[in-house]
Amino acid sequence: MIESSLNNQYPVIISLPHSGTKYSKFFLNSTQLTKNELQLSEDSYVDILLLNFLKKNISFIKTNFPRSYVDVNRHPFEIDPLMISSKIPNFINSKTSKTISGIGVIPRVSVYGNEIYNHLLTRKEIIRRLLQCYFPYHKKLKFLIKTLKKKYTNILVLDFHSMPSSSLVNDTDIVIGSNYNLSCMPAITGLIKNYFKSYNYIIAENNPYSGGFITKSLGDPLKGINVIQIEINRSLYMNEKSLFKYKNNMNILKNNINLILTKLTRDISDFN
Repeated sequence: MIESSLNNQYPVIISLPHSGTKYSKFFLNSTQLTKNELQLSEDSYVDILLLNFLKKNISFIKTNFPRSYVDVNRHPFEIDPLMISSKIPNFINSKTSKTISGIGVIPRVSVYGNEIYNHLLTRKEIIRRLLQCYFPYHKKLKFLIKTLKKKYTNILVLDFHSMPSSSLVNDTDIVIGSNYNLSCMPAITGLIKNYFKSYNYIIAENNPYSGGFITKSLGDPLKGINVIQIEINRSLYMNEKSLFKYKNNMNILKNNINLILTKLTRDISDFN
């Protein structure tokens, strides 16, 4: 369900919460959408873009299950009451913007608003998914953070995503989310921003994405835990409807990301 690796040679962790591509027969048989329709909700190919950097034995964690099955970048109780067949427990966060939109921890709709199921899910099924997928991801990520913190004063978690170009009001290439400097030291955020700018990428900060649950719940720069969400414009490297990869564009972006993160990893040592 989850892939991860620990290497305390560097104070950096890569998080890939929406890169899972393994669709079980159980899930495909339970949904009314096609696999291709479900794949449109993925952060497509972000793990491939980071492949060269991850070969350097950087600590990382990645989901294998798709985001449309369980979204680990949500609060665990951010559950849409419209999709449960039984009585809703009191602890469920049914009034958040995510649950109201149908994109809670167990999504009711795809990112394009299509209903994933034509039936209600049981409370037992939701709990099973949380226990099998959600909590193990967060337990492992917290373990990686705790282990690196034993060695380093400051660590950096880079939570990588991709974003549809339709969500942007301009030609932004990269959105850096620091929860308005609450999840990361401004100096580190500035480093990341400047490195991407040096490769001529158009950068936005905290708009329209300031960081999801992972960024906001784990980032605590006063304790040396810096978490940044990085969103990459999908139109830079793929056809967003057909999911076709633009090979040359992807290779250029992959190489640039590798160079940027290699420099960043080196410079993070200045904060320790």
